[in-house]
Amino acid sequence: MKLTLKSKLVVSYVAVSAFLAISLFAVSAYYLDRQFQIYVSHKQDMKNMEIVDAISANFADSGENPDAEFLNFADEFGRSMLEQGVVIMVYDARGKLLYCPTVEIQGCVHMTEGSASSPNDACPQFDGAYAKESFAIERDGRAVGSVTLGYHHPFYYSESDRSFLSAYNRAFSGMSVVFFAIAVTIGLVMAGMIAGPIISMTKRTREIADGNYYGDAVVTGTKEIDELSSSVAHLAESLRTQFMLKKRMADAYSHEFRTPLSVLQSNLEAMIDGIWQPDRERLESILAETLRISRMVSDIDRLVQAGGGESPIEKKPVDVTAMTERILKGFEASAAEKGVELSFEGKKCEAKVDPDKFSQVIMNLVSNAVKYTNSGGRVKVTAGEDGNDAVLSVEDDGIGIDGRDMPYIFEHLYRTDESRTRDSGGNGIGLSVAKAIVENHGGRIEVKSRPGEGSVFTVKAPLGGKAN
Repeated sequence: MKLTLKSKLVVSYVAVSAFLAISLFAVSAYYLDRQFQIYVSHKQDMKNMEIVDAISANFADSGENPDAEFLNFADEFGRSMLEQGVVIMVYDARGKLLYCPTVEIQGCVHMTEGSASSPNDACPQFDGAYAKESFAIERDGRAVGSVTLGYHHPFYYSESDRSFLSAYNRAFSGMSVVFFAIAVTIGLVMAGMIAGPIISMTKRTREIADGNYYGDAVVTGTKEIDELSSSVAHLAESLRTQFMLKKRMADAYSHEFRTPLSVLQSNLEAMIDGIWQPDRERLESILAETLRISRMVSDIDRLVQAGGGESPIEKKPVDVTAMTERILKGFEASAAEKGVELSFEGKKCEAKVDPDKFSQVIMNLVSNAVKYTNSGGRVKVTAGEDGNDAVLSVEDDGIGIDGRDMPYIFEHLYRTDESRTRDSGGNGIGLSVAKAIVENHGGRIEVKSRPGEGSVFTVKAPLGGKAN
């Protein structure tokens, strides 16, 4: 079973939090133990010196042969030190044991062995051992006795030391649990903040896939989430536009084919019923409508090939300026007949393009410019280079294009003026074919226009052409 993004984020936060908490606890515990052991060892050394100084002072006051007063002091002092993990043994100058903190001196050895075998439960990793350290008791520079101290080396934890370490471990464990819980909570919140918008986007894309293009998919979050939200909204808008254009295309196809088919049907039915005779005039009318349908089918096929890249592009070096000038000569008669001034300016420009298809682009743009420019108007065509691009510009001072139509003029079967373009023979696919051809060459086509002031179509194609 695949985990959701939110689950993966939560698991990741929990794993990282657990790792950090355990690592921090282990490292801090290790360094605390090390430092505390150094502290306890130093304290033990200081305690040893204090014990030796106390024994030496009382031993010296009692003389070479300690009296009962010294032994009472040693017994009381020794038993208190024994509770702190230190065994005190006092010897005379000849090495005879004078004091050991037991009722009988002979039992001192057994007690020290028992102390040596007892583990330090506050420090399980303790690898020390029971050790003895002897110090001389001197008087006037002459040894009069000695003190032997037995304790766990290098350190020994007292009850207060154990209490401190135990309290520290409990406090740190509690803080680790608290911080771990906080990290998990933050992980849940952050996972929700990250996964929530993505879940919303997923839901919205499913709605779009089901054909609902009108929902609101705008969510906010991180920069990436904002960009994703904007992309989904743009996708919905584009699909909504395409859906409307498809409906318009279907309506246009239906209308364009319905008229000639109705004419054909009515003529043929009349001939079959004997109402009309199949004379030459009526047969020519039927042929004209048949050819009209054939042209529309050819236009559709041409559109599909250009838009889908199915028609191969055969590039070769072409003088775009000379080609444009030749094409314009073919429009001189129609422009003059309509009273439109047609002019050309160009500098030598050689590009690697498909001459047939690129000629089709130029012819379409010039044809539209002449068609939609009123008598007395002007159409100006220029050709040349701009950086690494071959640039062709067709400018007219005709009727222009309404701002509402500008986003759609390169769409299939889109016509800015349904009645006029139909009457003039336009079928609304010329610009879409031109755009597809230019883009298949790796270029782009742009338009600037204002109603009543004219339009400027600019085609840019790489001089070297792009491989397809």
